[in-house]
Amino acid sequence: MSTAASIYYRQSSFQRAMRKLLPLAAVALPERLFNRLFRLALGLYRSLIRFFYLRFVLYGALTGDSLRVRKTLLIFRVMPRSLVGWRGLEATYDVVLNVLSQSIQGAIVECGVARGGSAALMGVVTEGVLDRALWLFDSYEGLPEPTAADFSGGVSGLHLQPLTKGSCLGTYEGVRELLFARLHLSSERVSMVKGWFQDTLKNHAQSIGHVSVLRIDADWYDSVRCCLEVLYDLVVPGGYVIIDDYGSCFGAQKALDEFLAARRTSVALIPDGRGGVHFQKSPLLLVGS
Repeated sequence: MSTAASIYYRQSSFQRAMRKLLPLAAVALPERLFNRLFRLALGLYRSLIRFFYLRFVLYGALTGDSLRVRKTLLIFRVMPRSLVGWRGLEATYDVVLNVLSQSIQGAIVECGVARGGSAALMGVVTEGVLDRALWLFDSYEGLPEPTAADFSGGVSGLHLQPLTKGSCLGTYEGVRELLFARLHLSSERVSMVKGWFQDTLKNHAQSIGHVSVLRIDADWYDSVRCCLEVLYDLVVPGGYVIIDDYGSCFGAQKALDEFLAARRTSVALIPDGRGGVHFQKSPLLLVGS
């Protein structure tokens, strides 16, 4: 089981206010006008967050911390293509850097690519590491329908709006353009697999081989559980697992907790400060029967 079941999604003041105002606005405004204003407000909020993130770049430059500058500039660059937020991106960056610095061997695998921001981040950090393959799995049709296992109290998580079928959509062509045309990553080490996880993961597991980082950004119970069931055993001792939606999607948290309980495995979850968690796999953490 996890040792951080009390980790929750700590929303910003803006997000808390929006969660209270949106239901009222949805009733008071015509649907088309409401959707337009919501997209405008959300886009403005994300732009402001990205603008204020520049302070970390400036701080690194002023203190002569070149590693900090490199990290924050890269995150600033990929933020428009990510729904993860800067805290989640920083946590992902740190995990991948730890794997490289500790010479933990294995591929980088992401399940749930969306528009490619996190994939781009991990691809750039590992570029030039010849044995570091990058496997990217996504339907490129957005999210599937949630199931009963995803709901608690009639809602599926702490979202500004309900996540319906097709949410979090990214296109195959758009991700390819980001990775190869804009960032010039080597296509020889990047495998983009299109399709639903239950149809693709088992077919490619043997080709993937050992995994050093397994990043799961799949929201729903069935999706997260499928990724864990198929790919967890490929993660090498010392490798990392990231569950991006642990604190924000009830199904994702349930899937991880139940999976670890079934394996009788205890891990220390490290929160990223905005709902995601990661942990390091170690045989020392196995609980005896």
